[in-house]
Amino acid sequence: MQDFAITITPRFYETDALGHINNASIAAWFELVRMQFIASTGERAGEPATNWVLAALNIDFIAETFFGTDVIARVTDARAGNTSLTVVSEMSQEGKLTVRGKAVLVHLDAETRTPSPLPQALSGAFATR
Repeated sequence: MQDFAITITPRFYETDALGHINNASIAAWFELVRMQFIASTGERAGEPATNWVLAALNIDFIAETFFGTDVIARVTDARAGNTSLTVVSEMSQEGKLTVRGKAVLVHLDAETRTPSPLPQALSGAFATR
């Protein structure tokens, strides 16, 4: 799979009382990298966020993530199913792995709001990554 990464600059309000990046902010950052990754495939059948629902999310906190230093969020693997997409991501700060996450997204039919097969162009994009 071709590497996909974005840079996130932590904001002060994303910290907790100990100066760490709050766990809710980490979950939001994983969403950001996932959705930008999907958009990078050219997925245009409706806005990408409206065609996906989060079915599962697992986050492993490996080390502390702090305010004041950029974070690199990258997608390390993506696997397409019939109606779902599993995305594995990592975050690092100053070259040190801080967080690892895995999300399962389900593709929805925009009208019926039920799971629908991934568009062929989209599933093909993940097969080539």
